[in-house]
Amino acid sequence: MSKYWIFDFDGTLVDSENPIKQCYIKVTKAIAPSSLKNAEGILIGPTLQETTKLILGSENSNKYEKFITLFKKEYDENLLFETKPYLGVLETLEQLIRRGDKLAIATNKRQEVTLKLINHYGWNDYFHWIGCANEKKEGVRNKNELVTFYIKNNPQFTDAYFVGDTENDGSAAMYNKLKFIKVNYGYGQKQKWININVHNSINNFNELTNIN
Repeated sequence: MSKYWIFDFDGTLVDSENPIKQCYIKVTKAIAPSSLKNAEGILIGPTLQETTKLILGSENSNKYEKFITLFKKEYDENLLFETKPYLGVLETLEQLIRRGDKLAIATNKRQEVTLKLINHYGWNDYFHWIGCANEKKEGVRNKNELVTFYIKNNPQFTDAYFVGDTENDGSAAMYNKLKFIKVNYGYGQKQKWININVHNSINNFNELTNIN
């Protein structure tokens, strides 16, 4: 019987931590050096808008727009393709597709860079849907609602597995009553997880083929 999968992107399918963090650090040094420690310790996963606020704090709210603009320019032009798929992702996705499973992505990453990476990896035909939190959809303000929007229009994914690496992913799964698969190699290892219902966890992406 075919399975349905919704994947987070950064920290689950691809390792983007170094280029994203280095970009946050570079931009912070340029416009708000007093917030450098925040940038150095930031968790990769929330949206760019959310992360900007976490790094700069309310005292630098007048710099939010400039920070986002500089981040996009530096990351998109110089760092984007330093992001690489995790070991075993390509082979496992292909195996899931061959056995008839259906795949989707729900990510806080911006749509334009997500699609560039998908095209770069040659994954354009792999996913039934690629949903990004910055899409302008009515009633969609976060990943929880992004997944809700998708399932409402694609009810075959009602019983999907949600695969992710952070509490935010686990919350999105629980909000939509999906089985959450936690990846232990991603960016959320130090989060508390006490309020997240974890159906199963994996240490390597290829372990997904054995999930029940």
